[in-house]
Amino acid sequence: MNVELRAVTKIVDMISACSRLEPVIDSNDKTLLTDGHIDVHSSEVHSKETFEGRVVVQVKGRKPTGARELPHTFPISKTDLAGYLKNNGVLFFVVFVNPKTNTRHPAYALLNPFKIQYLIDKMEGRKQIAVDIKRLPSDPSKIEAIVKLALQTRNEQPGMRVDIKQLGDLSSITVYSDGSLNFDAPVVLKRATHDFTLVAENAKGMTVFVDMEFSLTPNEYVGEEANLTFSSGDFVFRNPVKRRVDQETFELVLSDGLKIQLSIMGQTASGSMMLTMRETLRERFNDLGFYFASVDNQFFHVDGEENKFDVAPGEDQQDLRRHFKYLTTLVSLCDALGINSSLVELEPLEGVRGRQLISLHGVMVEGKEIDDPHRETGRIFQPVGRWGIQLIVVRDSAKDRWQCRDLFDPELGQQFILTGETESGENQIRRVTPYEIVDREQLPYTLNLHLDNVVNAYDEIFEYPETSEYANLTVLNLIHAADIVEVRKTEFLDAALTLNNWLILKQGDRPNHQINDWQIAARKGKLAQDQRSAIRSLKREISSSEDEYAPFIEAGCAILLGEEEDVAYYLSLLDAAQLTRMQEWPIWDLYMAAKTVKDA
Repeated sequence: MNVELRAVTKIVDMISACSRLEPVIDSNDKTLLTDGHIDVHSSEVHSKETFEGRVVVQVKGRKPTGARELPHTFPISKTDLAGYLKNNGVLFFVVFVNPKTNTRHPAYALLNPFKIQYLIDKMEGRKQIAVDIKRLPSDPSKIEAIVKLALQTRNEQPGMRVDIKQLGDLSSITVYSDGSLNFDAPVVLKRATHDFTLVAENAKGMTVFVDMEFSLTPNEYVGEEANLTFSSGDFVFRNPVKRRVDQETFELVLSDGLKIQLSIMGQTASGSMMLTMRETLRERFNDLGFYFASVDNQFFHVDGEENKFDVAPGEDQQDLRRHFKYLTTLVSLCDALGINSSLVELEPLEGVRGRQLISLHGVMVEGKEIDDPHRETGRIFQPVGRWGIQLIVVRDSAKDRWQCRDLFDPELGQQFILTGETESGENQIRRVTPYEIVDREQLPYTLNLHLDNVVNAYDEIFEYPETSEYANLTVLNLIHAADIVEVRKTEFLDAALTLNNWLILKQGDRPNHQINDWQIAARKGKLAQDQRSAIRSLKREISSSEDEYAPFIEAGCAILLGEEEDVAYYLSLLDAAQLTRMQEWPIWDLYMAAKTVKDA
């Protein structure tokens, strides 16, 4: 039996069954490193016009050994691989011919240029290497896909050693395969195990074949936001991220600290709930609250529909429930004081500070009387990690007891005054708000500011002549606070804008209010063209006025416009005392921030 002839005829028969392929393979071909080729056409009718390219092939016939299973590898010499590389790759066939049964089992290896280079590099000092071979499918469409990929890969050029970073901004990476890859699940494309080629294209339209491992992860495995609402007890999570873990398992990420994993086998669903202790109070409270409500009820709701879910209590349930009770008390205190509990970090509260807050809850929420050492009128600053709470101790004459109250509570019912002396030595008393009581440097770190009430606080005392001046200083202090504490930037800027708008309503569009309005806007984003035009108009108007603040306003306008030469000029007009004064204002912070960015 001529094994080589039987091998070639088997491959020719299988290729001939493919309507867009035309095999030209000879069992007696004496050409080095090839037994012929396969022509690829774009249609079933073959002509010069439909010709797309030619794939070089090599066919080997082998008698199977006594093993029950056919080999999965075939030895190829380094010399042959080097020759195949010079020929831009080869579609390598091996046909196992059984002389007793006359059965033929075809296999193949797509030896594209990048894969050949990979095999040669792997060989090091060896003369041959066992190359993985796959069973050749009988389906003509699958054979066509293999041959077309072989044709596509002939343009690979290992000698170029292209680094994908050299292409600059990529517009696309295209993966070509023989159709055997499953892109419904994550896959890492490797030369050792997959047949593929990668074509990268940059923004300028330049395309190049690249040799690299490549990871493909479908969106459902990366995670996609789901338009769902999960609720359990009083705890609600919206738009969780849904991520497939494997073919049977989904993970629903309700938050950074709470995940639900569901496995679906046929009509049966099972799962687990995973907790990670988040650092901030409100987030950990919500995660644990949802978890315990689900454990206790054995269900949760999805878009209002009840979903049975067997949540097995963990071994540390008792400790977790104690911790949740502690968190519940802290959240209750924060809510009573108008504090954003998402700002409160829990680690600094372990120990003394946490116990102080629990005691404070007893006094302020549960109505317990304050301890003896504090039974006198005065302020208390309660540290909460890097933050703090501003409190005041007052006597409730109606109940004949001492109380600890929120300094900024709109219902506090207390009047605040500042006393001092005039230049003539007379006593001076001024009505103020709690925002004048707190130091400028403490303001950014005070949690219970009740900024939604800041306008009301000044409106109640507007009849006093200094109120607008104090309100303007608070606007500046709030802008400064936004620069100091990034996590509260929006909160402070919104409050500053609201208070500044109130001042404009009361006093009109004064230059200082305009500057404040613009510098708030500049901190929120790029100034609009109409705003820049208004700044230039104010700058021109003020230059011809005798306003004592004109030099400051001109410098402020130049800073807002980013005009460096003008800024330098107007600052040079200020004396040392004026410059020191301006450096205390938030417009200077804006100037220094822009300068830092430019210098970087």
